[in-house]
Amino acid sequence: MEKPTLLLVQTISVKCTNPDWPRKSFVLPTPGVERYQRVTRRVKEEALDKNILDNIPYYRTACSLKRLNTSGSKSSIDRWKQKEVDQYGFKEIIDQMGFSGVLGIDEYKPKRSSHYDLMAADAVKWRILYLESMPFSPSRAGTLSRGSIEQFCWHLKAFGVNPWVIIVDLLAAYPKQVKRVWPKVILQYDYFHVMQLIHKYLKNALLHFRRQLQGRPLEPFRRELWENKWRLLKNMDRWTAKDHEIIPELIEYYRNTPVEAILIFKEQLHRLFNMSHSKADAYAMRDSLFKERWWQDSWHLRKIMEFLMSSRFNYMITSLDNNHIPRSGNMENLIAIWRQMEKVRYGFRTEKGRQNHLKLYQIKNYLKGNLAEKSRKLATS
Repeated sequence: MEKPTLLLVQTISVKCTNPDWPRKSFVLPTPGVERYQRVTRRVKEEALDKNILDNIPYYRTACSLKRLNTSGSKSSIDRWKQKEVDQYGFKEIIDQMGFSGVLGIDEYKPKRSSHYDLMAADAVKWRILYLESMPFSPSRAGTLSRGSIEQFCWHLKAFGVNPWVIIVDLLAAYPKQVKRVWPKVILQYDYFHVMQLIHKYLKNALLHFRRQLQGRPLEPFRRELWENKWRLLKNMDRWTAKDHEIIPELIEYYRNTPVEAILIFKEQLHRLFNMSHSKADAYAMRDSLFKERWWQDSWHLRKIMEFLMSSRFNYMITSLDNNHIPRSGNMENLIAIWRQMEKVRYGFRTEKGRQNHLKLYQIKNYLKGNLAEKSRKLATS
């Protein structure tokens, strides 16, 4: 518009029939118009979509609004955001999202925070459900307290989250604390975290053998093992054409060395976790491997076997007896998505800020704005 324009909006005044109310009349709300409004609802929606869906920070969002000749500043956008999210609760949002019954729980450390957050997600639909800051354990510095995990689970239960399966990492406190809230729930250790621990020991076993190759004549072999360490630890079904050329040569050259033991042990574990048809098969493969003696010369392989022989092995193979139980909750991928949101903002300053942003992300991304549209229709009806 080249010139200032004055808009005349017709309002409807009605008489109050309540004799105890101090006002005799009041004006009905006009759809799309708010008191002291300086921008339209469409501009607010565009600003919030940029901030939430496009993951654009306040400053760049405010700059993009200048073309509309509006006074949208960083503080204004933050105010619109808080006003939009204050009318929703996690229980209402989670109800609309439709929980699948398979829950994933994992901890992560937010940017600009001294405490860990617990994050809950739908492990089937890959949707973040809730996150909350948790205090450290008073007895073990830098770790989550057992009571905080139970408290987090009770909050989820209050939101209507009642899973039949929960996928967690290897934190020892999870099984007992989770079952205090959901006694009959089935537990599955996240396959990613199980293999992460196993591969840590396999890699360290390989590097331990490499460090033993001392002296200038053995330097080429040290370099060769360093350049091929990840290739050697790769599962056979993921070998490339180049891997099929290089790895057999390495196996032949390092025959009767710890390198050969590591490769054989790795393939045995691959068969255990990926080719077992039931928990009984997995237990049989594990016990058969335990009875063999060739791996006991390596401290790192003994630590893996100790891990597999523990009582926690039962939680590693829960999914084998039920095809509806995923063996991984994909929590690391969801945490990576959430960290991208934190990165452009240099972290959220408060827990409330993180939770409010999550609510809007759930509404706009998972529910496609349907919950917000429904609430506005109810407000104007």
